[in-house]
Parts: sequence; structure tokens; C-alpha cells
Amino acid sequence: YGFDITYLNMHLNPHSAALTKGFEVICIFVNDFVNKAVIEQLKQNKVKLIALRSAGYNNVDLKGLSGKIQVVRVPAYSPHGVAEHAVALILGLNRKIYKAHARVRDGNFSIDGLLGFDLHGRTAGIIGTGKIGRCLIAILKGFGMKILAYDVSDDRDYAKQSGITYVDLPKLYKESDIISLHCPLTPDNYHMVNEETISQM
Repeated sequence: YGFDITYLNMHLNPHSAALTKGFEVICIFVNDFVNKAVIEQLKQNKVKLIALRSAGYNNVDLKGLSGKIQVVRVPAYSPHGVAEHAVALILGLNRKIYKAHARVRDGNFSIDGLLGFDLHGRTAGIIGTGKIGRCLIAILKGFGMKILAYDVSDDRDYAKQSGITYVDLPKLYKESDIISLHCPLTPDNYHMVNEETISQM
């Protein structure tokens, strides 16, 4: 597309922001950090656009950038791909596949401590029923799981159509065998998994 691209093997932060000099556009990811100090350096270096390689932008001070530097992001990943990966993680953890793989590689075929449980008949708690959450719900229902859901804006029509139940968080924590989070990071849900909520689980 006619762009000259320079790859830098470090995260953007106040210490590395000076390296943006001479670039009109920077492309960052989730471990890069754009705060007030970084914004000032980017302005001095005449950066015009920040392109995020992620849907989330909690690592970027959008208010501080307003009217100064444009920001674009990935509007969405494949919700099916993310949901399927969540299921892969659930199965891997439940069936202890990572431990079993290591044992077999070492010639140990013992199954002691490797038994998981059937997902069928269990309860999954899904926090966030956007595109990804709904894809995950469809997959887990295929396993025969009961679904409890929480979202800041319940969709009663979707609940009725899909056969799920919206509940408050304490009930979800208490009654779920598996909990999967599919919500954007906000000040309200920062560290929502903590000592208190784990004790409810």
C-alpha cells in the first residue's frame, strides 16, 4: 500500500515515546501505554494518528488525545474465533490437558490428578452478552450446559429466545461451575475478580 513501516521491539511508554520522532502514524497494541506524558511527546514529534491493533483501548487516554491526535482501533475480532478459543481454554483447564501432555512426553501415562468433569449438565456464568458472549453461549449450550448471564444491559428478548437466565453477579458467582468474562474493561469492573468475589464462588 505504499507505506514505509519500521518495527520497534519495545512498548510505547513515557521512556520510549521519543522514538516516535519522524513518524506520522504509530501502531500500538495492548501493552503499549498512552498517558499524558506520552501524548505530549507524540504531539512534539508531530504524530497524527495512533492505530490500535486491538478492540480495547483502556490503555489509551482518549480524553487527553481528543482534538490532538486521531485514534483508530479494530472494531471487532471474529467473535466466533474468540469464543472458540475460550472453549479451548475451558476444556484444556478442566481436562488438565497441559499436565497430561507433559506427563506423556516424559513417558508417564498415569491419570492420577488429571480427571476433570463433564460440562454437560453444569452451569456456565457468562459476564457480558455482546457478540462474543453470545457465540460462547451457543457453543456451551451445545455441550448441554445451563447458562446464567450478567450484563449491564440485560436483553430479555435474547434471554427468552436463547433459553438463558440473566442474574445478578452474586448469584452468578455462587451458582456457576465455570465463569467466562466477555466484557470491556471499565472503571466499574476493574478487578471485578477479587478476594471478595472469589469467596462468593
